[in-house]
Amino acid sequence: MNGEPVPPRPDVAGPAAPVRRGGVLVHGLDARPSATWRWWEALAVYLGAVLLGGAATLPVFSLVRSRPLAEIVASAVVALVTLGVVVLWLRTLHRDWVGIVGLPRPAGPHVRAGVAFALGLYPTATLVVGGVLALLFTAIAGEPVRPPEQIPTDVGGGGLVAAALYAVLVAPVGEELFFRGVLFRAVRDRHGFWPGAVLSSVCFGLVHYVPGPAAGTILLMTVMVFAGFGFAFIYERRGALWAPIAAHATFNVIGLALIFALR
Repeated sequence: MNGEPVPPRPDVAGPAAPVRRGGVLVHGLDARPSATWRWWEALAVYLGAVLLGGAATLPVFSLVRSRPLAEIVASAVVALVTLGVVVLWLRTLHRDWVGIVGLPRPAGPHVRAGVAFALGLYPTATLVVGGVLALLFTAIAGEPVRPPEQIPTDVGGGGLVAAALYAVLVAPVGEELFFRGVLFRAVRDRHGFWPGAVLSSVCFGLVHYVPGPAAGTILLMTVMVFAGFGFAFIYERRGALWAPIAAHATFNVIGLALIFALR
């Protein structure tokens, strides 16, 4: 014992505490190693994974008689296959990925921060941004504009359970790993927060396309682009992927609760 201060013990996912670099104390994502993958590499892997997941859904539509339920199950299958392929790619070619994206222990403080953040993000994205856009689109179209239904009204109890599990567990983990942990970081670590947030949030909005009237579909995707910015922001501040995962799950829980309440 020489009396010198003992540095913080790194967690299993890399440095969770602020670190000093070049004489400056840095926090959040700046305290983590930079991404070793490129954005175009990440998008290529993601698109290939989605195609593979789409092929894996073919038996679903033969086995599940209810079309609405089959669509929900198929979405979950695509998401799980995509998540598996992305993790396999990271484990194979970018073995330090866990420390880069940030999955520190304990996760509790980051989860609580994500939940609290989502409680403010949801009304801002849906009521403020979505409300203003809905009024604008309505004025242009001359008729009320509403986002398309994300859960079919004719789906049964089993479909509602499947939709809830997908929206609260599967989607937040898979989408936050790729859009924030992988795609956002690939651009952010080389070009800064805003370029990374723009690319990842626009792509995040595009994957939330739901068929319907054009104005309503654009409205929904624009709201999700704004939500993507929010998830990138909390990830930037916390430096741990647990925070946007928790924020995304909470965002979806609020949305599901409102959908179920209005059915």
